[in-house]
Amino acid sequence: MDRYPLQQLPFWGRLEDRQRQMLEQSVRRMEYCSGQIVRSPGRDCLGALLIQRGAIRIYLLSQEGREATIARMTAGEVCVLSASCMLSAITFDVEMMAQEETEVLVIPVQVLSQLMQENLYVENFVYKTAAERFSDAISAVERMLFLTLEQRVAVYLLQEADRRGEETLRLTQEQMAQAIGSAREAVTRTLKKLSDAGLVELFRGGVRILDRAALEERS
Repeated sequence: MDRYPLQQLPFWGRLEDRQRQMLEQSVRRMEYCSGQIVRSPGRDCLGALLIQRGAIRIYLLSQEGREATIARMTAGEVCVLSASCMLSAITFDVEMMAQEETEVLVIPVQVLSQLMQENLYVENFVYKTAAERFSDAISAVERMLFLTLEQRVAVYLLQEADRRGEETLRLTQEQMAQAIGSAREAVTRTLKKLSDAGLVELFRGGVRILDRAALEERS
């Protein structure tokens, strides 16, 4: 997907000239390496992220260190959970990690907060976007509670293939385990089972989908 310029923001046309100028002057560009933490509880509140390239994984982290991915955001999307400290309706905290080399535009939280106070369209956009991520969190919990591990692995592989536009996925089994909130050993056994059934092919550092229709049935 294309990069996300400020002018593409849904509320851009509803801003006053003064507000547009403030936004353009305050936004800053940041880059993250693959595996780098973008946000974690206790860190300073960033603001809204306009993803220019790469991908960010948003996940919940338990006290025992177990992870549950709730969303993966890519180029052309806007993340507002990175500004959750200013959203009173958000009562859960999230971690964010760059899944690959990632570049974002950051709207500082102070500027975003001021725009929300001054402009109803900005406020509506932020809370609507936050509500969508909350829905993702509920879906992630439902998958962990009600889907088998094989179903979760199949869903993840299909979603990643659709996102990347190819059936060959270069990712480690540890990354897959983190993404679906499971242990690497369990994911390894499940992938071996799918491989033995001829649905996928395993190779060093990745997975190749061989039978998409059958994998969809398993999901």
